[in-house]
Amino acid sequence: MHNNKLDLIEFHIVEHCNLNCKSCMHFSPLADKSFIKISDFKRDVKKMAEITKGNVETINILGGEPLLHPSVLKLLKTARYYFKNSEIRLVSNGILVPTQKELFWKTLKSLNIHLSITKYPLDINYQKISYLTQKYGIKYTFYAPSKENSQWYFPLDVDGKQDPAKSFENCRKGNNCTNINIFRGKLYMCPVVSYVRYFNKFFNKNLPVEESDYLSLKNIKDIQEILDFISKPTPFCRFCNISARTYDNKWERSKLDIAEWT
Repeated sequence: MHNNKLDLIEFHIVEHCNLNCKSCMHFSPLADKSFIKISDFKRDVKKMAEITKGNVETINILGGEPLLHPSVLKLLKTARYYFKNSEIRLVSNGILVPTQKELFWKTLKSLNIHLSITKYPLDINYQKISYLTQKYGIKYTFYAPSKENSQWYFPLDVDGKQDPAKSFENCRKGNNCTNINIFRGKLYMCPVVSYVRYFNKFFNKNLPVEESDYLSLKNIKDIQEILDFISKPTPFCRFCNISARTYDNKWERSKLDIAEWT
């Protein structure tokens, strides 16, 4: 069963990160330094706006660390142009936020962008961030997955021996309209599938992403096609070891050890 609308779409604009958390489900510690092109971002955002008629509750702009993108403000302007009534959230680890220039804050205000900062046990001046958001009238939240300093562990079964149906049934992202992931002209129901290419390259593995694991944006006719797609497991679900997932682990930086993801 599925809902009749999309609650959340996530656009990934930066591959790498300046924090590199252990077990990152976007595989950012393993990724090459890479930024989305403005033209590619506009193409994908425009297409999703056409499909949904702009009727999406929330748009997340994230990475990696999105503030590493040299044109992040242009991307935010593009997102707001096509999704005039959606809440648009810039999701950051907070490291670069206190050093942003006045133009950054004024742009967030003018575009009505919500700043969402994930808290980590780091020496980040959260008081200054709170002060700046209040000074410029920016909506903001400090977020931790389940408790401050917690870390998620979403292990892969590199042999692909899991039951796809059971994995899907027990996954937080399965049959869920709240976490559609857009990456390079394709729509995925899960960021693990979107970015497993970095895991494969770094550790010389071959967890395949098949055509039935995603939808090509250019071929999607309407929102019903997306709702049907996310209402059932895909072949990649066999690589997710759902029963071994844990959520309240001590936060650490990645040591680039395959055990962090298996």
